[in-house]
Parts: sequence; C-alpha cells; structure tokens
Amino acid sequence: MPEEIRITDNFMFATVMQNERICRPFIERMLGISIEKIVYLEREKDLKSDPYSKGIRLDVFVKDSCRVFTIEMQCLDRKDLPLRTRYYQGLQDISFLDKGNLYRFLPESYILFVCLFDLFGKDLPVYSFKNICEEDPSVSLNDKTHKVFYNVNAWEMEKNPERRALLKYFYGSNADDDLTKDIEEQVHITRNLREWRKEHMTVEQEIKIQASYAYDDGFSNGVSQGISQGAHDKAVETARILLDSKIDLLLISKSTGLSLEEIEHLTDSTMTAR
Repeated sequence: MPEEIRITDNFMFATVMQNERICRPFIERMLGISIEKIVYLEREKDLKSDPYSKGIRLDVFVKDSCRVFTIEMQCLDRKDLPLRTRYYQGLQDISFLDKGNLYRFLPESYILFVCLFDLFGKDLPVYSFKNICEEDPSVSLNDKTHKVFYNVNAWEMEKNPERRALLKYFYGSNADDDLTKDIEEQVHITRNLREWRKEHMTVEQEIKIQASYAYDDGFSNGVSQGISQGAHDKAVETARILLDSKIDLLLISKSTGLSLEEIEHLTDSTMTAR
C-alpha cells in the first residue's frame, strides 16, 4: 500500500533525494560540511567500466564544484558493503579520469550508506573510514576518499543534534525538525503520485517476470514434493541476478521460492568467489 512506503524504501529515498532543496542539507548534516552549490544530481545512476564488467546502480549520485557523493539506502545486511564501497570507488574514479588526465584531477569522494542495521556491531551511530598509515595513524594517505556508514538503530548515541534528528527519523520516529519535516512532506507527495506508484510497482513486477523463468510448467503442482534440480538451478541463477540488482532478500525469496537461508548462503558464496 502507498501509505506504507517510507523514506527507507530505496526507490522512495532516491526519488526524494533528487530534490536539491533536501539533498544538499541532508549531505551537509550527515557529513558536517558545507556545500555552496550542487552542480549535478542524479538518482539511480548506472556506472560500468566496460561491457564485460559488473555494473552498479547508485541510489543517489551528487557533485558539487570539487567533490562527489554517492548516497545509498541499505535495508538488509548482505555482508558485502565494505567490498561494495571498494568497487564503487573504483568505478567512480574510472568515470572521472579520462585518458591522458592527471591523477590529481580526481575529485574528493564520499560514499555514504544509511543502514537500518549495525554493520560492524559496535553500537555506534556513525562509522567513518579513510586510509591512514598503520604504523603512524597521524599519517594519512590523502587519497581524498571517504567511506561512511550510518547505523540508524544507534541514533540515541549520536551527539550532534541535527544528525541525531535525521537518524531518529530514518529509524522510524516522527519528523521533528525543519529538514525531516521537509523530507516527510516530500515522501507524502511522492507516494501519492500515480506515475511514481506505477514506476515503483514496476520493479516488483519485473522481479516476478524474471523469477517466472526459474520454474518449469509443473513447478506449481510440485511444490509439496520439492523443487526439481533443474528448476532449483534456475531459481538460484535468477536469485543471483536479483542479488546483483540490490533487490531485498525477502522479496527475492518470495519471487524465487528459495528460502531466506539459501539466499543468504548465495550472498556469502558470491562474496567468497569475488
């Protein structure tokens, strides 16, 4: 139902953040920086280095005059976020550095994940990473890259009141300041737009269509007797495709008939293979 779609829905998050009036103060609050002007803003941006490599789709991609920001909403813990940031960083750099350009022209980069879980299990509201020297932490690699993971479950531990208000809102509380109220108003407007609801529903419909190829004609009658090896192999193949598309695990389970445990195992085995 439309009224159940919140800001933590990936598609809703990407749509709302397409509004510069919301996106700019959101980034400023989350990172504690100032942005004079956004020069480029795109939702669901696709990046790929060549036709044979793995591509990615970013929820929100933003540029100001000298920095780039990738912002992702993450509802389920697929255990691969640290390695995903590594891959994201590489593709971003490739997209910005044309042949013959100097490395110093690479922009400062921030990759942000807003997580509905505690990725590192330390009950911190924010985990910020940059490359420093192990022998002397005062020495920074100065490669202009930053990876930041937000744990909305620990919003009460956040000392900065403005960032705490955002984390609290994403946790599920009511909007209680100007920015979160602006976000909530945009969520309300967006989920009541017929064209947006149609576009949102298309994602699930496409999943069901893809998943249908994972079964033979007799699958529906044979569920109680177990999945045949051939159909199961197709279901696994479809699940891998959907995992690469960042589809929620529960939805993949419903679409393919595989158990949540099987899909989580697929995630782990895929990570190992990479």
